[in-house]
Amino acid sequence: MNVALIESKNMLSLESKNLNSVAKQFRCPEGNEGIVIDELLNENHDKMIRQSIQSLELEEKNRVLELGHGSCKHLPYLMEQAPNIKYFGMEISELMKDEAVKINSKYIKKNDALFQLYDGYKIPYVHNIFDRILAVNTIYFSENPVQFLNEMFRVLKPGGVFVLTFANSTFIDKLSSVDSDVFILYDEYKIKKLIGETRFESFDIKERFERKKTMQGEWIDKSYSVVTLRKKPKELIL
Repeated sequence: MNVALIESKNMLSLESKNLNSVAKQFRCPEGNEGIVIDELLNENHDKMIRQSIQSLELEEKNRVLELGHGSCKHLPYLMEQAPNIKYFGMEISELMKDEAVKINSKYIKKNDALFQLYDGYKIPYVHNIFDRILAVNTIYFSENPVQFLNEMFRVLKPGGVFVLTFANSTFIDKLSSVDSDVFILYDEYKIKKLIGETRFESFDIKERFERKKTMQGEWIDKSYSVVTLRKKPKELIL
């Protein structure tokens, strides 16, 4: 599930829940509470998602994989970036997969989009198949992030682009809805160290800021990083 911690008055409906239970809903939304959380995510992270899509540098006929797409209300924006895009969405949440199918039926009917469930680890596709990969706020939940990034490398075509976006730990630490048993937090230093253990050799990190209002009515700076990883063109791979 694409997720960054949200502070909003709508979260009051979840206040009575155990913190661990709420955090698990962010990871894999289920039931009515899952619908509420997805609405909050769409409301609060539209700019973050659009920045990430722009960083994909989409081109005509690109085959795009997205992990943790939620209800995928951003798909029309992604499709506008270049002609004849083929989109493949993968989710661990059956609820979010079903919501995405309902919302984006017109793309499915034209065979321009496909939504699937997966186990959160193994991508069920052959090597070197996707031109672009997008993962916004999924890295928090990976128990083996090196394996996760190397799996992205495996299915990414030579010369392809993988955009990984996450809210920085300095921002998330200010929020009240974090459970360290569910979330693994990252900053620029930690993500660079992680990438250094993977097969990716070329990457760029851009830090972005937004002003956000907390549930208590206070304004804080939301800090997030957009990481662009590139796989070397085939002729450069030894």
